[in-house]
Amino acid sequence: MRAAFVVVFAGCTIGNGPATPPKGPAWRPLPEEASTYNKRIVALRTTLGRAGIALTARGTEDFVRSSTCSMPEPIRSQVGCVRCVLAGDGDPIDDAVLEAIKTAFDRYPTALLIASGIENVALCKHIEYENIKQGQQTAGTADIYGHRMLLSIEPFFNQAYEEHGAFTAEDIVHHELYHLLEFHRMRTEFTDDPEWRLYNPIGFEYGGQVTERQVGFVNPYAATNDVEDRASVYQYLVVHPDEVCELAKTDKIVRIKVGLIWSRLAAFGFEPFLRAHAPCWITLARK
Repeated sequence: MRAAFVVVFAGCTIGNGPATPPKGPAWRPLPEEASTYNKRIVALRTTLGRAGIALTARGTEDFVRSSTCSMPEPIRSQVGCVRCVLAGDGDPIDDAVLEAIKTAFDRYPTALLIASGIENVALCKHIEYENIKQGQQTAGTADIYGHRMLLSIEPFFNQAYEEHGAFTAEDIVHHELYHLLEFHRMRTEFTDDPEWRLYNPIGFEYGGQVTERQVGFVNPYAATNDVEDRASVYQYLVVHPDEVCELAKTDKIVRIKVGLIWSRLAAFGFEPFLRAHAPCWITLARK
């Protein structure tokens, strides 16, 4: 095991999009939106329920903690303990965000959701590490031992949601889903993936503060570590396929990485799903 934080607990910051989400038009709730919120929550529960996935939002409890919080020291110190302050009715959020989260899960056939190993999705107002200093706002976290996805809606507070923005709620869902899928179905690669690192630029080492996309990576956050790199490639395939296909035309390393993700997921029945969401790759791969 190379790095306890990466291997045991995958936490994703808002760095897999812009450092700070671009502010859209100001959003103001209408009186009827309280009932609309409840309808969105019921619809999301129904979508998740077809795969036996539970939804946790603010209700009988105000927060949940990651499974790592109950791990013994020094493991807990190394991997971090995450606290999700649960979101609920009354939070300053455009209902379009909840619709986008539902849409993200709706894209998956039931069998693929089950394959990911997700048992619970927590809708968080805010995500914070209780024992690790954060440098960035955390947009989502995969509690891999708890089979739980924690989604923060804080990045989208007080603004009209932009469905096709540079950083969306769908980005978070697909990114974290890949972490959970990889941990439960591709444990060897999740723990140590020399094949993946082989194709990185000569002399490159993961880590450090990267603010601009480098050759070989789909975005700055992908340069954090190989776990985030792979999840970012998958995220772009599903949410920003045209962008990643354009990158792959001129960036040989990105092209190889997309091919690796595609071939690995095909073994778990994901190829029809990927073909539907990234048809541009089919054309590019044939060239």
